[in-house]
Amino acid sequence: MTAGQRHFIVLDLNHGGLLISSKLAGHGYSVTAVDVYGTLPPKKISDLPAGVEVVSKPPLPDKNAIIITPVHLDPNYPVLTKARSQGNTIYSHHYITGWILREEGIFSQAKVIEITGVKAKTSTATLLARILSFKEEVILHTTRGIEYLSENQHIMLHKGLSITPASILEVVNIVREQEIEPSVYVLEESLGTTGMGEMGILTTLSPDYRIASNSKWASEAKWKIMQHPVVIMNHQDTSLIENNTKTEIITFANGNQNADLISRISKETISITYDEKNIDCKLQPGYNPEEYAIAFAASACAGLRAGADPHDIQRTFEGFSGLEGRMQRVEFQQRRLIDNSSSGLDIDSARSAIEMGLNKSAKNVLIIGEHAAQVCEGFAPENVQILLSEYRQFLDHVILIGKRMENLSSQDIIHRKNLQEGLESALSLTDSGDTIISCVKCFR
Repeated sequence: MTAGQRHFIVLDLNHGGLLISSKLAGHGYSVTAVDVYGTLPPKKISDLPAGVEVVSKPPLPDKNAIIITPVHLDPNYPVLTKARSQGNTIYSHHYITGWILREEGIFSQAKVIEITGVKAKTSTATLLARILSFKEEVILHTTRGIEYLSENQHIMLHKGLSITPASILEVVNIVREQEIEPSVYVLEESLGTTGMGEMGILTTLSPDYRIASNSKWASEAKWKIMQHPVVIMNHQDTSLIENNTKTEIITFANGNQNADLISRISKETISITYDEKNIDCKLQPGYNPEEYAIAFAASACAGLRAGADPHDIQRTFEGFSGLEGRMQRVEFQQRRLIDNSSSGLDIDSARSAIEMGLNKSAKNVLIIGEHAAQVCEGFAPENVQILLSEYRQFLDHVILIGKRMENLSSQDIIHRKNLQEGLESALSLTDSGDTIISCVKCFR
């Protein structure tokens, strides 16, 4: 692509399109940025560089325009329909982000590991970063934010950045501002990867779900991970691979499956088996290790392939006490809090949290729902209804979070806007020693 001779039309400015538009304009290209949902604040428009025209009405692309679209956008959006009919080149946000990073030589001095999947992305990325940090300087980007890890330091550099692929461009900017020169980037991404990394990790494709106005499966987007030279993946998903000749695939599994690495969890111990060798770890109390089964196996598998010392895996797992919002049992203002509110929440995880928390000798309050403005894939009201039908009789109070839950009403059900309001209500309904079970789908 030659600067000055190409016109890009970038769709969806809410999910990374702004960063992509700015970068392309900086390379000298003409850019039309389309505010698909009409929600972009004027301040963000005024901050864009010259060379970027922002429009909200779908433009008619000329035949030479290159269209940049997120994988989740409705394929019947007018720009895409016209582009397909006249043969325009269409790239995903994932692809163009990778292209920009290559053009700028961003990662020429660092290893890059990209992680995608339905579940366990954040916990896998976090455990892997901790494993590698004993020998490397690591930048970790997850739904929690951007963190710097080394053997003696763990610093939160920035909170609240999304895991859309284009956010990697902002990660790089923030790391540069801090004058940090990491040797490894561990990057969590939604709906696939950019292909930049020498290693990709696919945690799991299950449960699959529909995207792009129900036109395709999310797993279709995630299979782009096969661009990486090395892919670490869940053994249960290997049956879906077709015609692979270029990618080295290393598999992990939990239990008695025929994988390259197998993990077995028994109460508060975990055993990792690979190449006829074992890593045995005694785990910390205070969380449910079964909820981290995929993360333990995937991070160990990736760590070993990246050259980590098995002892570093052992001490990482033995020092791990769970992540905020991922099946942690903590004390909260003299109450017993089962904290399972995160972007990875699903019906099975919520069910596990409820069963872990129910206490016959005290009050039990459940906070459940979604902060829909924060997450792309919400927590369906139907699933909440299923859980309430199973456990309502054991709960003293139920607090529902999010607008979509407003139709679920019965005696003793309270509605609140977000997790913070839900926790405040739960505190007012409980006393010292009571249990609060928190299951809200949101970023933390």
